[in-house]
Amino acid sequence: MATTTSFSPEAIAALTTFSEASTSPEERREALSTLSATKVLPKHADHPAIMSGRDHLLRQSRSAENPEHRLLAIAECIRLTQIVKRWAPEMLEQLRPAFAAPLPSMQLLSSGDDRLNLARACAQMPVPWMPNYLARSIAEEPTAEKARLEMMVALMAQAANLADVLRSLATAFEAFRPDTQAPGDTMARRLARAIEALREALLDSELDAGNDLGVALYEWVSAPLMAAGKPQDEKAQIDLIRQALLLVHDIARTRISVVADPTMYRVVDYCRRLCGRRSWPAELEKPLERLITDVSEALVLLGRQGQRDQALLSQLEVLCNHPERARALARELAARHPELNEEVRDWLEHGRIRNLRQASNSAIEAAASTADESIGLALQAARTARALRDSLCVSLVSNLEIYDPGLVSSAQALLDSVQALAIQVEQAAALRGLDLYGVPGEEIEISTKFFTVVGGTPRQRMVVKQPAIVRKRPDGGIGDVVTKGLVE
Repeated sequence: MATTTSFSPEAIAALTTFSEASTSPEERREALSTLSATKVLPKHADHPAIMSGRDHLLRQSRSAENPEHRLLAIAECIRLTQIVKRWAPEMLEQLRPAFAAPLPSMQLLSSGDDRLNLARACAQMPVPWMPNYLARSIAEEPTAEKARLEMMVALMAQAANLADVLRSLATAFEAFRPDTQAPGDTMARRLARAIEALREALLDSELDAGNDLGVALYEWVSAPLMAAGKPQDEKAQIDLIRQALLLVHDIARTRISVVADPTMYRVVDYCRRLCGRRSWPAELEKPLERLITDVSEALVLLGRQGQRDQALLSQLEVLCNHPERARALARELAARHPELNEEVRDWLEHGRIRNLRQASNSAIEAAASTADESIGLALQAARTARALRDSLCVSLVSNLEIYDPGLVSSAQALLDSVQALAIQVEQAAALRGLDLYGVPGEEIEISTKFFTVVGGTPRQRMVVKQPAIVRKRPDGGIGDVVTKGLVE
């Protein structure tokens, strides 16, 4: 161990100050800085004067009557463990009694570096009251960005999920009352910095999304401004909105489970109302374009599962300055993704859910009804051909066997084809419920419902030239007339 005679006069003075019990916390902090700068620490960490100063810091962290001195002692203990790293496990264990009850406000420490070290201490102490304390400290932090980020990381490390983090922050920010001439502007700036810190902390966090994350985010941004007032400074307002939009984008990219949840974008609608304009400011174009991409991908993701979410589709209109562009984007999605089913693509193209199946069935029925006349005429021709086939079959084959045996096989195939065709037409007509009314050449008592008179004066009984095509009822009776027949 080196003797004090081997140290510089500056180091000797710092050792003396650091070791004495009567030294004020501020003087001890300066002495520790000198000991670090003059290389006394960590090389001579076991020097009695340093060990004495360390004991004083630990004692003050637990029992100092002055709240500020107590917080400073905790912060300096953490700084000492960063200089003499091998002391960290032991000193952290000795610091635990200092966290038996909630600490005073971090803002009692005027130095941002001191608040940073205090936040580092809080990160090591997972006690029940700590999340609320950290959330309150984030809301109250004015300028120390490193300290704010450390608090946010610590809060996320001790929370069950991301939604709980946002709910804690919403409560803390709503309770915070800026003591300024423009509290709404101060709150907007404070929120923007906290959101930026959260976005940075998200990069290395695997915290679960939790329940109602979108609602929690909306409440964190909206509730404090409702309490403090709407920001009047345009820059403060735009900075807050930019950070809020980027946070939604970051969450959508890192928490896939919420990307298709419409409530995740609820804060976006609030931000647009906050602008007080019919359109978004030009400065927000980039974050808006990122969110348009997120929502578009969410729509495709749902669409591939056959799902349609009208609230999510409506977010495109919130994100776009003009409804026409939102509709064009949705139509473009439908065109770019032919793998989506008909209902989803139609929904994207028209912006609303339509009963396509019913419309399709109606269209099919209309087309089939138009074809019924052709089917009926084919039925008439098939029955005529079948009757001719039956009458010619035996005599035709017999004669060919005598006079031209080489044609027997072809003739038989033709007759069989006529038979098969007639059967198929009969089946098609039966499926459509079609039949023929009247037999050509038969004299019947005419009805204008079924027949049109041609070539003469109407009489009570006339000869059928062409049968009527009718639709049969389920009970076998005649129903509607598809096409009238001809009589003369």
